[in-house]
Amino acid sequence: MTSKNNIFKNVKRLRREFPLQERIEAADTATCEAYATVLLAWLQNGSAPQQDIIPAVELEKLLAIDAVVLTDAGLGCYPFSASKTGISVKYDAHTVYAMCAIDALAIPFLAASPATIHTHCSNCEEPIVVRTDETGQVKEEIPAGAQVEYRQISVQHSACCNDLCPGITFVCPTCVANAHLKNDLMSLEEAAVVGRAFFHFQSCLDVCLA
Repeated sequence: MTSKNNIFKNVKRLRREFPLQERIEAADTATCEAYATVLLAWLQNGSAPQQDIIPAVELEKLLAIDAVVLTDAGLGCYPFSASKTGISVKYDAHTVYAMCAIDALAIPFLAASPATIHTHCSNCEEPIVVRTDETGQVKEEIPAGAQVEYRQISVQHSACCNDLCPGITFVCPTCVANAHLKNDLMSLEEAAVVGRAFFHFQSCLDVCLA
C-alpha cells in the first residue's frame, strides 16, 4: 500500500535538495545536448562513458551543476554511478550501479526493461533483492517488507553523490521496525514512484539529439 502524502512529500524534498531537472532546464542547448549524450550512453551501453564523449567546455558546465560526476572509471550520471555503490541493477544484458536506493528503483523505468536490484540493508547488511517490471513497478522484494530510508546526512549539498545519496538506502524489515525516524521511511512502491517522478524529465531528453 502506498501513501500519496508520503510520495508527494518525498518528491518535493528530493527536488528541493537536488534540483537536477531545474538545473538542466535552465542550461543552454549545447549543455542539454551534452547531458543527453551522457545519459543515453549509459542507457544503451550499461557502462560509464568516458569524459571525451562530450566537449570539455560542456563537461565543465555539467560538473558545475552536479549533473554528472567525474571518476577514474568515467562519467557518472544520476541515477547511474560510475563507482561501485553496493546497489547493483541488472537490466537487459547490463549490470550497473545506482547512486542511491531511489535511483536504483528509477532505472528500470528509464531503461524500459525489467530489472533486478541486489543490495544490502544499510544497517545490518542483510541481503535485499528487488525485482521490477519494465515500467518500474515493484513485483517482488526479498525479504518482504523492506523499505527505503531517506536520512539527512548533510545540511548543505555540494556533490549529491557524496552528501545526499549515501543517506538514501534500502533497509530490511527488522531495521525498519527499529527505525527512530519513521518519517524518513518509504515503502519500495512509494520510493519507486518518487524515483519515476524525479527522473521523468530524462525520458524526454532524446529529443535533444534528434
